[in-house]
Amino acid sequence: MDTKVLKVLLLLGSNSEDATSVLGEARAALARRAPITRSGSLWRTAAWGFEGPDFINQVIEIEWTGEPKALLLECLDVERHLGRIRPTGGPRYASRRIDIDLILTQPFTALADAELELPHPRMHQRRFVLEPLAEHWANWQANVLGRSVADVLFVCSDPNSVHLCSNSNENDS
Repeated sequence: MDTKVLKVLLLLGSNSEDATSVLGEARAALARRAPITRSGSLWRTAAWGFEGPDFINQVIEIEWTGEPKALLLECLDVERHLGRIRPTGGPRYASRRIDIDLILTQPFTALADAELELPHPRMHQRRFVLEPLAEHWANWQANVLGRSVADVLFVCSDPNSVHLCSNSNENDS
């Protein structure tokens, strides 16, 4: 039986006081579960959808053998291990110690159910996702229409600015 190997782009984010350290811990924990083949730079942006401290975000590319839903469970486990608390009820957007989102896969995977949607359903609305993606993965297919990450970024209307913190050569794990 063939085992499906996917390249998966994950977006790591934190707006805790020790955000850079937390992202390093998340990369290390994820690397124990799947090989990280590339790490993007660290990017700073204002909180999206609420008032709060700035976020530090980073895209990493991993190789995943198996179904995307199994990877989602691993990401949720890493979040719990690093202190992420998902409150029931209350506001959708809030500060968080760690957030790990599955964004895109190669080969392109379209999936939509109650647990996971790929590509990430709000990626096209968020400059803080698209700019870090475009750093190394601008040519990846971003939607079912076949548009690339670069094309989707070009038409993104999100006015939130995204600032480079450190280049990817400085934060590889």
